[in-house]
Amino acid sequence: MPRPVQDLRHELTGRVRNGATHLITGMPEDRRAELAERLRRGRASRALLRRASSWYGRAPVPIAGGLGHLLYVSTADLPLDHAHAGLIVRGTLEPPVQEALRRLLGPGSVFYDVGANVGFFTILGARLVGPEGRVVAFEPVPACARAVANNIALNEFGHAEIREAAVGAESGRDRLLVVGEASWSHLASTGRHADVRDEIDVAVVAIDELVRAGEIPPPDVVKIDTEGAELQAIAGMRATIDAHRPAIVCELHDTNDAFCALMDELGYTTTNLDGRAPVAGAGPVHALAQPL
Repeated sequence: MPRPVQDLRHELTGRVRNGATHLITGMPEDRRAELAERLRRGRASRALLRRASSWYGRAPVPIAGGLGHLLYVSTADLPLDHAHAGLIVRGTLEPPVQEALRRLLGPGSVFYDVGANVGFFTILGARLVGPEGRVVAFEPVPACARAVANNIALNEFGHAEIREAAVGAESGRDRLLVVGEASWSHLASTGRHADVRDEIDVAVVAIDELVRAGEIPPPDVVKIDTEGAELQAIAGMRATIDAHRPAIVCELHDTNDAFCALMDELGYTTTNLDGRAPVAGAGPVHALAQPL
């Protein structure tokens, strides 16, 4: 039986959108930024950009490979000049982290995504743990938290949730510096990026308090990417770590020595996911800490 013309049109449009997304996000980051800047100049260019952005953001795109293969991401929440847009839609963002999660998570596991950005690892984790598991994502940047919520909903992961908050040593409030590239936004206590566009007041939560209150189940795996606030996040989950011994996948930002010392104190062994160099002297890397 022939397929309706409307269905074929939607499929063709989807393929064109996917192709355009992969083509543009495959450009080097500086070229994409230059293109975006040129399009913003002049009235006609701005109108063209608005029409193109409206068309691009009208439907989600499937992830092309990796653990997220054929999961969907919202194009409305993923600007083409996002630093990781191309890697996200291709499914090639941080392969060592993906491989670590593949080995560590299984059906029924509990996964925390601390510093979720737009939710790429949130939805990967939700796929790995399955409906019998649980995923809790934390993200303080409002636009990014909305993106996580939308990507969770797109993939119908009812066992995943987003909490719009930073994770720290204790619950309260803090100042968040919102950077032009939202992926690099960070708490004011960790320093100041050169491209800060805004400062906002955000909620901060301590994992220990949430687990103790029964608001979230204790984790099996915690992924941390908090742009320099990783030690504060761990300080707020010391009791949870002592009691439940989760594996920790952490992106380090000049905190290598202190992180390794802390993990040693907690009875964990630390591995460099990005190479053979010892974590302590490796510079910015992804580290895997596992209980001895």
